[in-house]
Amino acid sequence: MAKNSMELSGLQGKIKIANEVVLVIAQKAVSDIKGIVSFSGGLSKGIADVLSNKNNTKKGVKLETEENDITINLSIVVEYGVIIPELVKTVQEKVKTSIEVMTDIKVSKVNVYIQDIKII
Repeated sequence: MAKNSMELSGLQGKIKIANEVVLVIAQKAVSDIKGIVSFSGGLSKGIADVLSNKNNTKKGVKLETEENDITINLSIVVEYGVIIPELVKTVQEKVKTSIEVMTDIKVSKVNVYIQDIKII
């Protein structure tokens, strides 16, 4: 399996989906959720990008590929006053569902890291 894409086999042949596509789907799913201000990269993301060659990143979203599934790591900034556990559950469900429905790639985990809180 290529490092920059996920490969699926179907009855008609193979399908390769670029990791960038999965990252965009995750970002779009999260951007529609009320209470999220923005994505956050953070220092640890930059270090992880340099040290890792199997992880693919886009601002605030990191993708770890395994043999047949993926893990999504999201770093977000939330609005002051939101109920964080409820927000995180919504994010996890929406990202997992969006990626699996659009790509047929199994999402094993959606980890959410709250990097900051903003008073709006």
